[in-house]
Amino acid sequence: MRTANYELDATLYKLLQVALEQTLKACAPSVPWVTSKVETLDELRHEHCIVLTISSFKFKIMCLLHHSMDAANRTFVAEATATKLEDLEESVYTDYLMEMSNSFCGTFKRHLQGSCPPLGMSTPNFLESASLNFDHIKLAHCVHVRAQSASGASSLFAASALVIARDEGDFTLLPYQDYASEMDSAADSSGELELF
Repeated sequence: MRTANYELDATLYKLLQVALEQTLKACAPSVPWVTSKVETLDELRHEHCIVLTISSFKFKIMCLLHHSMDAANRTFVAEATATKLEDLEESVYTDYLMEMSNSFCGTFKRHLQGSCPPLGMSTPNFLESASLNFDHIKLAHCVHVRAQSASGASSLFAASALVIARDEGDFTLLPYQDYASEMDSAADSSGELELF
């Protein structure tokens, strides 16, 4: 049995939360997104998820972007693509969700690289949530966050990070404060032109 590492779990959760918030704000900047912690995967009631992996030589992280392909989700994608809901084609809808998952996982990977380079990232896989079964996988760490389009609204998206590592010290992270200062400086320099 692995010992609890609350600081590492808190940092992993915060990095996941920030990556999801940044992705959603890029998709829908005018929406007042509200995110909250979820204790277990079973609490997430979304019908589908898009799975990507972030891998190093010592560990693997399964990144899950949970969603339901319902009217609220379709409306979100239609608005994000500036398409009338009735004109939203299925291929455009699913492509948008796949690209959104790529953006989310890429953002999460960039945040992690301060502690654990080099990292690789897979392509997304679209799955029904009912097909997910992690009973036979020994998870070193597992964190979840849900996002609502407003306080009290149903959860439009959620994200999970499931860490698989062979040994206790194979997955480590710096304290969150170290990442926060890097993310702030990156945000300050965003939009600047680089000349070569």
